[in-house]
Amino acid sequence: MRDLTAFVNRSTDLAGIDIRDERGHLTEGASPVLATPAAFMAGIAFSGAMVAAYEAGRQAGQVIQ
Repeated sequence: MRDLTAFVNRSTDLAGIDIRDERGHLTEGASPVLATPAAFMAGIAFSGAMVAAYEAGRQAGQVIQ
């Protein structure tokens, strides 16, 4: 994984992509790959919240019946 990350970080195509830092500012020198884990975890958290909301609604519907 370390070699893959190093390879992707050296990519000239990805080097031109601006990413935002923790304050919301664009930083041109940052490695785009470093933003991937945060985006992935945000997707997992959102999916978990959607499943929990669906299950809560389904349980409430069964109680009402």
